[in-house]
Amino acid sequence: MQPSLYVLPRLLVFICCVAASCVGLTQPISYSANGNDLTVSDDNKITLSSDGTTPSVVVLDYGRNVEGYPTFKVVRRTGDTSTFEMSYAECHASLDVYMSDGPITLSAAMDNYRVNRYNISGNQSIYTNRLIQGALRYQKLNLSTAGELTLANVGFVPTVDDTHLAQLPGAFRASDPVLTRIWEVGARTMQLNEFSANSLPEFWTITDDGALVESQAPQPFSSDYASGLSEYDLSFAVKPVKNGFGFTVLSDTLGSSSVYIFVNIENMSISAHVGATEIDSPPLAHAVLPASVAVDQWLKVSCNVDNGRIQVAINGYQLLDFTQSGSFMGSFGLGASFNQAAVFTNVSLTAFGTIMYSSKLNDKSVLQDFLLGTNPLPVSVDGSRRDRIAYAGDLDIAAGSAFASTAGQEYVNGSISLLGSFQMLPGFFIPTAKVQQPARTTDIAANITGLIGYSFNLVSAMTRYYQQTGDTAFLSKWAPKAVRLFDWAHSQLLPNGLLNISNPAMGGDWNYYDPQVGGVVSKFNLVYAYALAESLPFLAGAGLNTTAYTQRLRALKKSINKHLWSDTLQAYYHSESYPGFISQEANALAILSDTIQASDGNRSATRLLTSMSQSLNVPAGVLAFSTSAASSGWEKKISPFASGYHLKAAFHAKDGATAKHLLNTIWAPMSNPQNANYTGCFWEVLNEDGAPGLGLGTSLCHAWAAGPTADLSRYVLGIAPVRPGFREWKVEPQTLDLDWAEGRYPVPQGAIEVKWKFDGHGLLSMAVTSPHGTTGTVYLPAPLKRRIKKYRATGGRMNQDGSFSVQGRTFVYHQLV
Repeated sequence: MQPSLYVLPRLLVFICCVAASCVGLTQPISYSANGNDLTVSDDNKITLSSDGTTPSVVVLDYGRNVEGYPTFKVVRRTGDTSTFEMSYAECHASLDVYMSDGPITLSAAMDNYRVNRYNISGNQSIYTNRLIQGALRYQKLNLSTAGELTLANVGFVPTVDDTHLAQLPGAFRASDPVLTRIWEVGARTMQLNEFSANSLPEFWTITDDGALVESQAPQPFSSDYASGLSEYDLSFAVKPVKNGFGFTVLSDTLGSSSVYIFVNIENMSISAHVGATEIDSPPLAHAVLPASVAVDQWLKVSCNVDNGRIQVAINGYQLLDFTQSGSFMGSFGLGASFNQAAVFTNVSLTAFGTIMYSSKLNDKSVLQDFLLGTNPLPVSVDGSRRDRIAYAGDLDIAAGSAFASTAGQEYVNGSISLLGSFQMLPGFFIPTAKVQQPARTTDIAANITGLIGYSFNLVSAMTRYYQQTGDTAFLSKWAPKAVRLFDWAHSQLLPNGLLNISNPAMGGDWNYYDPQVGGVVSKFNLVYAYALAESLPFLAGAGLNTTAYTQRLRALKKSINKHLWSDTLQAYYHSESYPGFISQEANALAILSDTIQASDGNRSATRLLTSMSQSLNVPAGVLAFSTSAASSGWEKKISPFASGYHLKAAFHAKDGATAKHLLNTIWAPMSNPQNANYTGCFWEVLNEDGAPGLGLGTSLCHAWAAGPTADLSRYVLGIAPVRPGFREWKVEPQTLDLDWAEGRYPVPQGAIEVKWKFDGHGLLSMAVTSPHGTTGTVYLPAPLKRRIKKYRATGGRMNQDGSFSVQGRTFVYHQLV
């Protein structure tokens, strides 16, 4: 039996009826009240006392971002404790806003609201929320009614791996503690963005009477046809349990573009809003509810959608009839605003004269219809708080950092399995996927996607996974899908040999706040070149004939150099539509794909890096686009994602000065515990002054920003595969003016450990330990501090180029006077 409708109040918070225990509980490291440190008893008891006029507020600081199920134990209560709230925030400033850094409506992977309200009454003692709170550093406790409340064991039951950073499979330390800190913050970012399979809770509570929805944003009905609907009739029965309910129509797959109908029984009104919540969204239309609309009464709701026109009736009374111009096609969703709860049943969707969907919503199978169940695959997501969705574009950066730190192969593989299954008939992929769905078994019958660059990023992630693991079954499955993408791209070349994005809708990118650009765009040509260059060994390993693809890559590079290089800018210009400024990412990809050679007359990777510095550098870091782009509508933002490719390009060109500048201006401040917005994780985007780039909405734990964790292991330790799966490897460190560096890198056979150090006289000592069954080549760190005259080495044989072929498990080198 499902829970009965008549015990709904007990479902508002999941009651954990177990003995109190702190084992496995994440608890705060400090407490404050009114800005002053608060001393808490040894057993972590917290007392809040309010006179009903002045709330009692205590702020808990966890020191860095955490996530999980909020939990606490009520030790004692007196008076009125019916209005106790807990709110959550990544940065302290968010606590000054009632809704904190929420709501976050894009998926059902966490509690949509960053405030939880509790009526502390009866004999309940231990409370554990049913839904996860994503990344937060701070938690605010607020008792506003006239009473006193003593709590203990306030904290979170973790929902991601919380292994101490020193115990991770990968490790990195260096003589510069800032670089050590940067590596570790990237590793922590990866930890919080890796979800084990089946780790997400079911979003709705399914009862015999229907689906109970409590303070949960509508999540759109999911089907191949739903997002393209423009004319339909929606009907459902609903029983408001608390304050009201809501629903969306004309919703895209994430619900970010939709029309929200907000039924507020508390003040007897109905209104329509842009998005998936009424918060901060002025009404498009509004009306007064009839007296028959009441809590605990079953209501019949009907909605007719006719392109931009929307009509809403309740119990046969038409209440709204309006036309809007923000959304013209999309699905529907059912939900409840903050502090609302309702039970939905008998939902019906009619389109094309046919009932397309109907359900009583009283069986758990319906959760899949709205992508509200658990996650069937282990996945790597974009952000722990926002958006908790798998993004193809993020995965290339995230995969490398996961391999270097958490050894999170299963999360990368799971994300590729999910995203890669959403291939469309022409050969490109959809850019995002909610993680509550299984991998598809058939292509999507559509011929347009958004964020076309993300398709190439996904293929680069596939290549990176194969390099790391040597998994031949993976290779056989995904190489043919990569070929389909490359064949589509080749079919889109103009007579001048450049990739042309004919539909501007496909030309969007990670910087969604900037103009979309189609046609000939340097970024899309160069991400194509980079993915193809990275993939040639991938395709060859699958037994595919790479001759044609090698020739295509050579011709593409030639066309890029002929048509997209600007002698005036001394860099590759943004696009044919905007030739007057440059893209950081595009020019970094030119270096990484060897479209521009290390030395080629007046053009070289080093010279290009200099041009990028001249066009993009600001005191707080490096802009994603030239300052002159602002006059064309581009915002002045610093992107850790684009800068991640810039950093790789600097290392690729062996430009230590540029690499150090990027590390010290962009990532060092984010990783500094003294930073006002420090979360122990890296951020999504920054403003020109180095502050979070999207205000309180900025994700302060974003996987695409963790690139340095991979690169410090790859380039400063110097560890890289030569053959897939590290059957053969190399160690070729770049010293970055460091005195020493050491660490380990997880590989399928175990780990490769590297230590190198210059003593007080500038003499080098080095040790490399590798797993049995592997072979490798060790290059001495560069640049050296002293010219080599004499040395002693064991475990390796010197080659003509000065490197050493490692013959034993441990190679040791000492430079002698």
